[in-house]
Amino acid sequence: MGRYAIRRLLQLIPVLLGTTFLINYMVWQLPGDPFAGRCGQRPCPDAYVNAMRSQFGLDQPVLIQYWHFLTNMLTGNLGVDFNQVPVSTTLGAAWPITIRLALMAVAFEAVIGIGAGVLSGLKRGGFTDNIVTISTLILLSLPVFVTGYLLQWMLGVQLHVVEPTVSPEAPIDELIVPALVLASLNMAFTARLTRTSIVENLRADYVRTAVAKGLTNRRVVGIHLLRNSLIPVLTFLGTEVGSLMSGAIITEGIFNINGIGGILWRAITGQDYTIVVPVTSLLVLVYLVSNLLVDLLYGVLDPRIRYE
Repeated sequence: MGRYAIRRLLQLIPVLLGTTFLINYMVWQLPGDPFAGRCGQRPCPDAYVNAMRSQFGLDQPVLIQYWHFLTNMLTGNLGVDFNQVPVSTTLGAAWPITIRLALMAVAFEAVIGIGAGVLSGLKRGGFTDNIVTISTLILLSLPVFVTGYLLQWMLGVQLHVVEPTVSPEAPIDELIVPALVLASLNMAFTARLTRTSIVENLRADYVRTAVAKGLTNRRVVGIHLLRNSLIPVLTFLGTEVGSLMSGAIITEGIFNINGIGGILWRAITGQDYTIVVPVTSLLVLVYLVSNLLVDLLYGVLDPRIRYE
């Protein structure tokens, strides 16, 4: 396992370098000059545009630009945005909020989605299975913004169970409903994927052998059936950590959450690529680390997997 973990870590290095280089290159090569429209209705003077391009290193070759970006990232220097505000300051206030929101959403996906999928798979064709199937179908058919506005209106405006909008500090109790909204679509996918895997593995030889040996139902399901059925579910959840952080723009907008989603959206619309590039690069790192953890957990869930 240790040799496999080291090999996977070494494999992450070229992937990280390649993806961050492509991000840095393609973003700054988008059509339009990000500095030309920053003087209101009048075009910016050439002297201003040239000074800004020199400040952010855009007058240098692409490889030199990427080298400066990489060395600054490794030292924790994210630079400043177009308004001369340190990017680290902007992200430092928003990133913890989005991390809490994303982790809570993944927790809801895992607990509710896997739990519902296991019950549905074990009670295939029964009342519980029908309820889970109908519920997941409803969640899959509703866009996230519809679910968000519906829960905000029902729980926040009508019933006054929660606050309609989240305060700037974004405590955990105020993030419960937004996390449910963010997790709603993937929670339905998780439940259906778990059900399919449970139903398929119920017919496997190792399950029949465990039953024939006289093991209790709890041991058969918890030790043998569930561990092997969770491998595809774990793969799905592992890739969702990064996508939830980057895809929380709609949810953060509905509940007025000051997270990464809103910052990234404003940076994209304002062509402030000094924020877009480091945020997307950090999301790539989150994706790679989560996939590494998923690969390592395969050996814990399935003893048939050997990393030799």
